[in-house]
Amino acid sequence: MFKKLRDKIDNATRQATARAEQDFQRHAAQFQQEAAAQGHDIRPQLPTLGMLSHAFGTMTDDPAMAAFLALPGEEQLRQQREVNAYGLNLRRLHETGEPATAVVRTLEPTGAAVAGQLQYTSALDVTRADGTTYRTTITHLVPTVAFSQYTPGTKHEARIDPADPANVAVFGLVD
Repeated sequence: MFKKLRDKIDNATRQATARAEQDFQRHAAQFQQEAAAQGHDIRPQLPTLGMLSHAFGTMTDDPAMAAFLALPGEEQLRQQREVNAYGLNLRRLHETGEPATAVVRTLEPTGAAVAGQLQYTSALDVTRADGTTYRTTITHLVPTVAFSQYTPGTKHEARIDPADPANVAVFGLVD
């Protein structure tokens, strides 16, 4: 009786693993196509046992990431697209934005997380290269490991969108 039960569990595990691998391959192909359309050569691969062990071993340290990993594959893919769009905007601003500095005045959680990264709103005092200053509020993703870099009072390199001065990207700390 126990052998039959064990065999059923083993069989179900093998089937679930095969389905998960197929889902991964399908999502990886979609992601690779989207990246290629943007000029990137990205080749997702199935994680190794060591990678999985490390990831799941530390997953409980980051509840937002644990919640993301528990989502259905389609929702994970949607959130990954949202993070990619956010990253593309940061890159665009870094490359073409007006150089500035920004001082974080507030850091308030929105209660949302996107692809395991918590989202915050921050009031910023932005100083342009000519010395003029204005205040704006942005919504941004702050990785848990970098949270302390965005506490109120910290000063950052920033870039201002020439077409929309309220669109400000915050980068590395400035002394």
